[in-house]
Amino acid sequence: MYNSLMKKSLLFVTLLTVISLACDLSFTVASPTDQAPLPTNTVIPVTEVPTQVPATLAVDPSATALQSDFEGIEVAVDPLSIVLSPRLASGVRGLQIPPASGEGVAPWDVTPGHIQLKLEGYLLQGKSIEPEIYMYPAQAYAELYPAAFESIRRLDNILYVPGGPTLNDQLPAVPFFNAQQLFASNTEVISFQNGQGVRFVTEYAQYAASANNHDLFYHFEGVTRDGMYYIVAILPISAPMLAETSDGGAPLPVGGVPYAYFADPSADMQLYYRSVLDLLNATPSELFTPTLAELDSLIQSMRITP
Repeated sequence: MYNSLMKKSLLFVTLLTVISLACDLSFTVASPTDQAPLPTNTVIPVTEVPTQVPATLAVDPSATALQSDFEGIEVAVDPLSIVLSPRLASGVRGLQIPPASGEGVAPWDVTPGHIQLKLEGYLLQGKSIEPEIYMYPAQAYAELYPAAFESIRRLDNILYVPGGPTLNDQLPAVPFFNAQQLFASNTEVISFQNGQGVRFVTEYAQYAASANNHDLFYHFEGVTRDGMYYIVAILPISAPMLAETSDGGAPLPVGGVPYAYFADPSADMQLYYRSVLDLLNATPSELFTPTLAELDSLIQSMRITP
């Protein structure tokens, strides 16, 4: 089904700067002294982020332009291209992560080698995650890491199995997050230049945390039509009726859903997450920051050249 070949060279264009430094993705979640139990709708394996290595970056003079519907500047990190809007970020840092497997390599550090794009000067700063897009050779990653296999399987079932799971059942998860998906709203199947996938708004935590803008993000997982590549995008997003942080005393905007656990440890957390889900599903695209349409456009502009 999948081809495990990946090109080794990286080609990079930024809007303002070209940077060749490695960076570490951070995903830290504050936990209260008495943690609420995890919700039971999904099970996420314990994972960590792969070690990053600086890539050799160069401008591609022969890059083929993407379709002209997308506003912005094309960023090419061979074989991945995106069109980056200046409203969203000022540039992109490209990294090539070398293969890592075998004895002495933790399962969550296993990679067949992958490309990583970090959006520089992103519209939202100081969030618990960094805005990143990852591209893996799908078959090789699935064979090396069971969490990747499971997410790709779920994705394929949604996209390609007639009568398979709906968008509300068994959504794919970030394979390398050391946390669990608390909820998933605004789910939609969207296509990119030579593939398709599922996007949704979500939050991960290691306990039943409150829905908040510090940890909220837009998540996309997709595969190319030929099955060769698997894409994971994690992009911070904020919603107007969520508290800005997970702190118990964080002000809740008018219309928000109260987080009752700190006051009542026996509170129905499943009811709380369903209420958050309904609230976010009812929120128009343009009220999110960035808007859902802007982030969808970024994903739709992607093209992976074999």
